[in-house]
Amino acid sequence: MALKGLMADPLEASSYFHPSGGAVYAPLREKVVAQATAMGYDVPTMTEHGVVWADDQDPFGHVGGATYIHLLFKCNFRLFESFAKTLKHKYEGLFRATEVGVMTKTYATDLKRQVTYPDCLLIAPRIMEVKPDRYFCVTSIWSYRQQAIVAETSGYVVFFDFQKGKVANLLDYGGVYADLHADLLERSKISAALNDKWMKDNPKLARKNQGPKL
Repeated sequence: MALKGLMADPLEASSYFHPSGGAVYAPLREKVVAQATAMGYDVPTMTEHGVVWADDQDPFGHVGGATYIHLLFKCNFRLFESFAKTLKHKYEGLFRATEVGVMTKTYATDLKRQVTYPDCLLIAPRIMEVKPDRYFCVTSIWSYRQQAIVAETSGYVVFFDFQKGKVANLLDYGGVYADLHADLLERSKISAALNDKWMKDNPKLARKNQGPKL
């Protein structure tokens, strides 16, 4: 792949691996993070990944499908970790899957654009719908170089009582579990309001992010 402009130097093109994050990527990172934030994505759980030549690409020189799935689950695990502040002493049971925990029920992935090395990706989740026993989440991956969403996964995560072997209704369990339900509901409302505003203010960008290039 030919490198262009400021990324004509191969070392500079992979500078996202440097502890500084790479000066050439700073403005690209800032724009993507600002856009994702404005779109209602969950800022504290955003995750970054620098594409690795040998590990992330398929034989055709593109980031492979398995890599996208790995990154999406990597980010969503950070989302689970954000539950600790609300669950408090009960978080250990979720983390160890010994009490009420989480389980991915369904997910579908839309690969919108090809990604090649070198590039750095932002992965961010957005909670869209919350029910007493599950929530629906969309997790998107942005390319810093393309300044666009390149992949997106949506699906349900279910709360599951691993002791009883059944789906857990957080409101029935009460206490910190009911608090978690309330927290997720509030986060989904804030996300929806931000996303609605962004869609109205940026119709052209909305089409760019939603329209698959593949």
